[in-house]
Amino acid sequence: MSYQRSKAPLSLMEQLIMVFVFAFAAAICLQAFVYSDRLSKNGTTEETAAMRATEVIETCKAYHGDLKKAAEKLGGTLIPSSDDSGDSIEKKYDDDELRVVLDAGDVEKTGGEASFQRAQVKVWEYPEEGKQEADPVYTVDVAWQLAEQTAK
Repeated sequence: MSYQRSKAPLSLMEQLIMVFVFAFAAAICLQAFVYSDRLSKNGTTEETAAMRATEVIETCKAYHGDLKKAAEKLGGTLIPSSDDSGDSIEKKYDDDELRVVLDAGDVEKTGGEASFQRAQVKVWEYPEEGKQEADPVYTVDVAWQLAEQTAK
């Protein structure tokens, strides 16, 4: 009489290994989806911040550097400087939870009648409850002409 071992434990072990391999693959896929969602949200926030910064910049350019009029048009706040570094405009966008600050620099004169002003624009997200404000989401340096040049 010959004795044969059952092959059931080997088959069960093989299926158990396959379940572990598929679980590992599913965990990797889940991490990839979470990472892509985070990238998508960051990209959307940066795009919105750039759009809001552009709105503030173009308004200042339209008023040829008159920050008071630009702040009134934007519905923002004019922040006078305590030193000679230049005034600032702060505009809060509650629907996007973004805060745009334009720090105007000194007026620079070029040859003739043309003069221009430099500024730095930074956009921050509203900080979460109990946390400090993080680094800006978007930063850009700009310059605009203060007065229209007259043709000679």
